[in-house]
Amino acid sequence: RAFYGNINFFGGPSSTSVKASAKLKQLEEENEDAMFVFVSDVWLDQAEVLEKLHMMFSGYSSAPPTCFFFCGNFSSAPYGKNQIQSLKGSLKALADIICEYPSIHKSSRFVFVPGPEDPGPGSILPRPPLAENITQEFRQLVPFSVFTTNPCRVQYCTQEIIIFREDLVNKMCRNCVRFPSSTMDIPNHFVKTVLSQGHLSPLPLYVSPVFWAYDYSLRVYPLPDLLVTADKHDPFSVTSSECLCINPVSTPPSSALHCHSPHTNRGFFPSQGSFPRSGFCFKVFYPSNKTVED
Repeated sequence: RAFYGNINFFGGPSSTSVKASAKLKQLEEENEDAMFVFVSDVWLDQAEVLEKLHMMFSGYSSAPPTCFFFCGNFSSAPYGKNQIQSLKGSLKALADIICEYPSIHKSSRFVFVPGPEDPGPGSILPRPPLAENITQEFRQLVPFSVFTTNPCRVQYCTQEIIIFREDLVNKMCRNCVRFPSSTMDIPNHFVKTVLSQGHLSPLPLYVSPVFWAYDYSLRVYPLPDLLVTADKHDPFSVTSSECLCINPVSTPPSSALHCHSPHTNRGFFPSQGSFPRSGFCFKVFYPSNKTVED
């Protein structure tokens, strides 16, 4: 910012960075109840996952979060001739569940980020949204829903957020120049590498191919306030250069839940990141009094 001032590098219609807005900063500080919920590997074809989503919506119905971010993969069994039809039916089932909770249906936003094994152009980055013919019925039932690209960028008041669904940690470990001395250091090395390179996929093109015309969408400079890397690696929360980086998911078949409070730029992990393997327990962080409850 010292060099470029208020130029908007993040994206969006404004040529001025939202960080310069005093009104948005005031709204951000006053809205202490704002909450973002991140759920990754939402296998909608699994009855147990739908049941636990039902339970999660029931718990949040009295105080709807600002937004639910659902990251793929949205099917437990990728590919196959029936995948698209099955996914349409699974999304319809999710929409029916959401409609059972009017407070969430009317107040919360829903953002869907496709995973590496969802219908699309294979392994190339960035990935387009799920096709409109798959999501049309869901969007009619849940108007406040957005099926976005992978990665996607979100602005909340003065905060900039990037959500990226890719199993990147293993690829980087297999292709690293210097492997960390301890596996406990992997999250720190991973985050520092991504942020230092200023790119979400700092790998050779034969390892992680990139659609070159859209390479700019993978850049993370200047750094966002929150970077969500929905990876199948163990969950972590690392802050580097004032950028909070979180991984809300663990190894499948788990479905992890992670909540972020934009009021304090702090994230919290329910039950060590593994939603079903922990007995479907989770923790809640209240930014107004900075307390955590089970």
